[in-house]
Amino acid sequence: MDPSFTISGPTGPIERMISSDEGKTWGNPKTVSPRQNPGPLMMKDGSTYLFYRADGLDIPLPTCSNEGISVTHCPSDDGPCNPPNDMLIFGHTGEDPSVFVDHRGNYHMLFNALPYKCVPKFEQGGHAWSADGFNWSDPRIGAFDTTVKFTDGTDMKCERRERPQMVTGKDGRPVALVSAVTGCPKGLGDPSGSVGDGKLYRGADDSFTLVQKMSTAAE
Repeated sequence: MDPSFTISGPTGPIERMISSDEGKTWGNPKTVSPRQNPGPLMMKDGSTYLFYRADGLDIPLPTCSNEGISVTHCPSDDGPCNPPNDMLIFGHTGEDPSVFVDHRGNYHMLFNALPYKCVPKFEQGGHAWSADGFNWSDPRIGAFDTTVKFTDGTDMKCERRERPQMVTGKDGRPVALVSAVTGCPKGLGDPSGSVGDGKLYRGADDSFTLVQKMSTAAE
């Protein structure tokens, strides 16, 4: 069975739907956690470690916002997750966690490292790593930025780049980075004069999904 984790509203809760025919049809959504921004990591035993965003946390100073990333365990695919404890997995603000395991067995988390009050947002990409999925490094900020590079050598700088997810091959090697981009080019038509502050959002017509191929250089 294939699970899909979504949120039913802008602040949650997290819901899970199950498909038994490779995504052709889906069952009814079931609420599994009161939090938001789910980043599920499915395990071989059928359980899920659900990374999520929690608000109003005591983030170590200096910080630009109070969202943080935590994790809870979902023992099975037919019941709720354990109650969230909202314990920070590292001391940096963040949201939109996405975790994958590489071909060496190491865990990687990509996330939005400059949420909400953090401006400007040009270096939003956060990357943390772990040997066991429980003890995480301090994140690297600026792992990816808001500059979109094209195959013809040109580029375009945008206001925001969020919701990162890594596509991996069957062996776990990264293939492509998927992310949501908005405000391209940056500051276009901004009447407030706050060009580049990351606050400008012009609605769904201003955003798109970007798929960026990863380097295939030798290790």
